[in-house]
Amino acid sequence: MNSAITNQLINKTTFLVGNKKNAGKTTFLNYALKKVREVVHPAFFTIGIDGEENDLIFNTPKPKIYTEIGDFVVTSDLMIHKSDAQFEIIHVFPYKTVLGRLILVKTIRSGTIELVGSEDNSQLAEIVHYLKTHEHINTIIIDGAASRTTQVASVKNSCFYYIVKLDQKTINSDINKLKTISLINKFKIIDQLDDIENKTIFEIKGAFTETKLSEIPKNCNVLLLQDFTKIFLDYSELVNLTKKLEIAFKISYKLVSFVIILKDVSKEDFRDIIYKHNIKESILFNPYEH
Repeated sequence: MNSAITNQLINKTTFLVGNKKNAGKTTFLNYALKKVREVVHPAFFTIGIDGEENDLIFNTPKPKIYTEIGDFVVTSDLMIHKSDAQFEIIHVFPYKTVLGRLILVKTIRSGTIELVGSEDNSQLAEIVHYLKTHEHINTIIIDGAASRTTQVASVKNSCFYYIVKLDQKTINSDINKLKTISLINKFKIIDQLDDIENKTIFEIKGAFTETKLSEIPKNCNVLLLQDFTKIFLDYSELVNLTKKLEIAFKISYKLVSFVIILKDVSKEDFRDIIYKHNIKESILFNPYEH
């Protein structure tokens, strides 16, 4: 029987987004790949440069990414030559990075691999499009950039896990981020709103920042945004705004689950916190530790 997480990933493009560096995205990627392989051979890659043994900020050893026979991997030609796995080259992309040209390979001997990915969202979208239309690969997992959700919007109908490493030093800001994403997750698509023909709609194009709040007309009933990744307001600003009007999107993206990595916070304390703040999204606690 397939696990719940396997069913969540099959035939979808899924981003793994973290709240900070070293949040646990790579560890979760290894876990997700292991589950998916029970059903299908996945494709996976990363955003930007991930090809170093130690974290560039903290200089701590980075978790190894394991690739198994049948996996499809997008990385650079330099990382392929460094890997202890063996690959068949499927496609060479027209994108160069500081660590080599991006290529699509199929794993023919298992091992570890360092990932180097697309340097912008347009390249990312083109890679996903190629995987789906030319190679007919529909289960794709992308290790997203730390503290950024904008890449999720590069692929329509994609899903994402939000991975949060929770510790006492940053717990207040981490919880505020969870509250913000939980609130945004409740906003609807424009055609799902009731009585829309009798409402005044104002659209903000591009990033929705604090400076654009003054642009909203006083008679506005519905604020329309392209998608959730365009919101760059904090939780209190969003709450105040939702007291005055509805916020709707042109395009929606599915939050599959929060993945919570507890460092020095107990599970009981965390459950009390999310109950207090009415966070009702799906929660996975360190799933790869069990």
